[in-house]
Amino acid sequence: MPTWAELKDYARATYTLDDDGEDDFSLIFEFQTGRTQKIAITRFDAFDKDWIELRSYVCKGSQLDKEVALRKNEDFAIGALALDDEGDYCLVYSIPLDTMDPSEFEIPLHALAHVADELEAHYAASDEF
Repeated sequence: MPTWAELKDYARATYTLDDDGEDDFSLIFEFQTGRTQKIAITRFDAFDKDWIELRSYVCKGSQLDKEVALRKNEDFAIGALALDDEGDYCLVYSIPLDTMDPSEFEIPLHALAHVADELEAHYAASDEF
């Protein structure tokens, strides 16, 4: 049962953080192909509990048909495509913090980075993270 501070300490010890705020941080995965993928981790409250959200940019809303995006959601083991406030697609996944163990952070973190990068490579015009 980690706290937000413990999760951030773990992330700092394991990864190089790109951003490091009070309620969020991000890191960038670099792949052998030379591509990169940024994952933002944000703490939020829901159902009287602390949660974390993993979020990674995929492409602009105009680059992926909404019906195709909804159909792709059915194939993901974790996470789902969502439109952010700017109308861009992101891959998102939420985890309750109080019951999370290290694998419940690591597996989704790596899975989202890989899936978001594959989607971005296929649908986006460039590697924007």
